[in-house]
Amino acid sequence: MVCPRTSPRPLFGGCLALALVMAPSVAQANPFAPSGNIGFGFVQAPQPAAQPAGPAQPAQPAQPAAQPAGPPQPTGAAQPEAPADPSWQQPTSSKAPDSEDRPEPEAPAPEPEPAPAPEPAPAPEPAPTLTEADTPAADFSKHGIGIRGGLNVIPTWILSGALSSHTNSLCRANLGGFAESRGLTKVDGCNFYVGGEYIYRSSKILDIVPSVGWHKLRAPDGIWLDNSECSNGDCDFAAGDYTEVNLDFVFIEVDFIARGTIVETPDFAFQFGGGGGIGLGIFTGEGVFQTPIGRNLSTGEAGSIGEDGSFQETCNSLSDYSDFTKCTPKYQDMEENGVPEPAQGDLTLDSEGHGNPFRFASCTTNECLDEDLTALGRTKVSEIPPVGPVVNLMLSMRFLIRDTFGINFQGGWNTGFYFGGSLQYFFGADKK
Repeated sequence: MVCPRTSPRPLFGGCLALALVMAPSVAQANPFAPSGNIGFGFVQAPQPAAQPAGPAQPAQPAQPAAQPAGPPQPTGAAQPEAPADPSWQQPTSSKAPDSEDRPEPEAPAPEPEPAPAPEPAPAPEPAPTLTEADTPAADFSKHGIGIRGGLNVIPTWILSGALSSHTNSLCRANLGGFAESRGLTKVDGCNFYVGGEYIYRSSKILDIVPSVGWHKLRAPDGIWLDNSECSNGDCDFAAGDYTEVNLDFVFIEVDFIARGTIVETPDFAFQFGGGGGIGLGIFTGEGVFQTPIGRNLSTGEAGSIGEDGSFQETCNSLSDYSDFTKCTPKYQDMEENGVPEPAQGDLTLDSEGHGNPFRFASCTTNECLDEDLTALGRTKVSEIPPVGPVVNLMLSMRFLIRDTFGINFQGGWNTGFYFGGSLQYFFGADKK
């Protein structure tokens, strides 16, 4: 407080008294203020007392949050009190540790890595199929055409199951003891087949072969006798029928043939295997015809005509069936022959000088005249169907040259045993 110098004395005294009263509070509020006169500088402010050594004591806390105090001061001269500025006063109720003395926070322990899942076992590779196993990277011709042919034989033992006497085409001249003991009385000629084929090679192993062809089924003329006409070796030879077999059939079939390669080089392959097929056979040809031999109504026996036109009992065994001059067809009666007795002159032998009173057909050792047989009631067998199934079972061997030309040999069963082959040409190599 400043009192004017020009004020009256009473007023000046009042100002002095007020200054004396206020000086201690000013000193307490600002202990670091420099000592000097108050007002006119003649009043000495009291000096602050020396502070003991040690950390500074807090004045009045100005902040609710505690702040660490500074390091302790060395002992020595008294230090002035910190100004009562609430902006920098900090509480010093406790000594916070230095930053370098603080323990570092421990890092959390790393979480253990999960155990790796076991790798699944690799799936097994599928087994190679027939096509995969047989289809290498090399090319092979997948298409082919061919011509086939061969011989066919109907075994005697099959026919002997129903017949005591029969004929057959076995591609040989002699009967043979085995065949003769089973009723074979005559052999002549061969049956054969020819045809064309298309070959689709689905792999180097499997061929699919559609084919069409013609098959001859013939037998020499002969006298056939049913098993029912014989008992304990005693046969009724007059019950036989003069039989003509003139059959053919057209076949349409599909074969499936698998062959393994036995030897293979870049230019040659030898293959062996087998297979089978199914199809249809359409019967053609004239058919099968039969004429009764006939018997002498007086004796009940079969026979032949003598030189004088008489009846000769020359048909007494199965072996006699092979000679038609011994076992000659003749007219018996309406019931047996199915036709009226031929008129005089209808048979060839009627013109002979000796006449033909027993109504015999004109025959040689191996055949009889068709017109005479017709006059005696020759009939066509109707039990043969127009269409029949074809079943083919085979073994096959093929020589393949440069994957282009094939020479194929095969044999098996197809309406009897057969053996034949084919010549094949291949084309259309498939790039893999």
